[in-house]
Amino acid sequence: MPSKLKTFHTLLVFLPCVILTANGQAATAVGPLTTGGAACVVAKKLGDSLAIEWATGEPSVAHAIEKAKQALRIKGYEYVFPQSNSNNPHGWMIIIKTQYRTYTGRERTSYGCGFSNQSPASAESNALLNLRTYSWGWKESIGYEVIKKHQY
Repeated sequence: MPSKLKTFHTLLVFLPCVILTANGQAATAVGPLTTGGAACVVAKKLGDSLAIEWATGEPSVAHAIEKAKQALRIKGYEYVFPQSNSNNPHGWMIIIKTQYRTYTGRERTSYGCGFSNQSPASAESNALLNLRTYSWGWKESIGYEVIKKHQY
């Protein structure tokens, strides 16, 4: 195969992959016209989670994040961070909370937030994964409580 034809063939194979990657979730079967927005945002200070706020049923994830951030800022929290989100227009959201002592003896509160369009159990499993991601010192043996279960 001539060199120019080989380069063109490689480009034809590679370019769609780049486009699909750039579009991310918009390239899924749901499509951009039917997506929704849900998000959990956490207020933190010195590594401790102080409060959590969520928004579901928004037009986009960006709208959901901004709505939840604004709710925390109205309550007086300065440092707010998105922790989990979903572009599913309908599903389940589970928020879990745990309190534990770190290896250095500090008391910590942490939240996990999970979304699923399949079941509440799947959303809770995702909330556990989310908690582990943001709270390295937490172990499942410490336990947690479900503080919010919401179908949207």
